[in-house]
Amino acid sequence: MRYLNMDEWEREELLVRMDERIKTIYNRMDRFETLFTNHLHHHEMWENDIKTQMRWWIALIITAAGGAGALGMM
Repeated sequence: MRYLNMDEWEREELLVRMDERIKTIYNRMDRFETLFTNHLHHHEMWENDIKTQMRWWIALIITAAGGAGALGMM
């Protein structure tokens, strides 16, 4: 009920403060969304790198095992 007893100047000041707070909160949310999106992208790149590395290591192990098996047959 305090709002009803305010002068016009006080109401205007209150609205300006509320507007600034809302803008600040919105900007923080927007920055968090950007940060979170970049973080997810980083994890996706990391997972793709691990998958690529694992394929190379498995191929190397299979090649070495095949070579050792071929030498054992001689």
